[in-house]
Amino acid sequence: MTSIGRRLGGGLLVTLLITVVLIGQGSVWLFDQALRRYLTTVLQSETDSLLAAITPGDQGFYLDSLRIDPDYQRPFSGRYFVIDSLDGRWRSRSLWDQRLPLESDPGLRDVLAPGPQGQELLVWSGNYQKGGQHFLISVAIDYQPLLASFDRARWLIWGLGGVVILFSLLLQQWLLRRALRPLGQARDELAEWHTGQRLVLNEAVPLEFRPLVEEINHLGRQVERIIKRSRSGLADFGHALKTPLAALDSQLQQQASQIGPDSLKAMQSQLLVMRQQLERALQKARLAPERQVGQRFDPAQDLPWLVQSLHSIHGDQLRLHLPEQYCGDWPFEREDMLELLGNLLDNACKWARTGVWLDWQQQGGELWLSVEDDGPGITADERDKVLLRGTRLDEQVSGHGLGLAIVADLVEVYGGQMDLDQSAHGGLAVHLRLPVQP
Repeated sequence: MTSIGRRLGGGLLVTLLITVVLIGQGSVWLFDQALRRYLTTVLQSETDSLLAAITPGDQGFYLDSLRIDPDYQRPFSGRYFVIDSLDGRWRSRSLWDQRLPLESDPGLRDVLAPGPQGQELLVWSGNYQKGGQHFLISVAIDYQPLLASFDRARWLIWGLGGVVILFSLLLQQWLLRRALRPLGQARDELAEWHTGQRLVLNEAVPLEFRPLVEEINHLGRQVERIIKRSRSGLADFGHALKTPLAALDSQLQQQASQIGPDSLKAMQSQLLVMRQQLERALQKARLAPERQVGQRFDPAQDLPWLVQSLHSIHGDQLRLHLPEQYCGDWPFEREDMLELLGNLLDNACKWARTGVWLDWQQQGGELWLSVEDDGPGITADERDKVLLRGTRLDEQVSGHGLGLAIVADLVEVYGGQMDLDQSAHGGLAVHLRLPVQP
């Protein structure tokens, strides 16, 4: 899954790395060029001093050693010179037995020249005239210590840049999480919306997120209006058909003597199918999800009333076994859970011999619910049939065969799962799994 934080962090990391490398390398290069320009003026001054030290004598020109800087006398001192003329060549004693690479072109040499003992030399050469004679003076200075300093400065800049990059990434992630906090709040509000705890999302969000929140609220209002219109239309249609069906049933009862038994039974069977289909349509309309802040189902308050109602219908000789401790309210609509549990327990009580067992637990973001009885149970082949509308395996038991089908519709509305199995008590076990969050 793509993460906005990772993508932004990766982009910032690459940008900062390139920036730090360029700054480290570029700053050292600029400082190196500036230092070379400065040393060029220093070397020019050295050549002027050496030119002044060339003195005319009886035998021609000679180099006055008293007017030469002592550094040129100390071996491998890092400062060297070579003077070429028609009368010969003078070399600094600091070169000892080494040679200084020379170029005929005057000015600063573009690349560092190799010097004695691995030194890197910055060389400057100049052509001069004195006493009618031509002189080529080349002076050099060891640049190796400065190169080492540049390397240390470069690594220091990169190290500081790494610290800045780390701080920038941490700051960016903190700012990003703070900026995206309204999205987390909207996600929590959507979860509350799903469980019926709120009607609209809070629109007090940053400007960048406000169009999204407003659009969600707008779509929610549209869906609510569509559901209400569909539900109202289907309910009106169902109630409009109830009266004609009742009239037909009454006419059949009045004309029973004129209609044969087989025909009367077939007509009543078709009317029963029509009535069941009508009840199914009305039930689905009632179960359609609607945005409303409703009361949650609280087992501690609602189950005793439901158990009392079942005892009044099926008698006190049937025992209902409930968990000893309740785990608080369920994150579902109260009326829907009463419908679901009422149908499950009523169906179990119809078939149970002595008792019905109800148990539940919240686990892994789901509500696990089970209802078992000690009745005759049903075979594996018959378990799929009982979920169909109006299917009854025993015509002697009262009812229209809608209980488990209604439960299946509710489970489908909540995006859950329903399984039928053999109970440990001998009867049927109904297991439900309802997701707590969308």
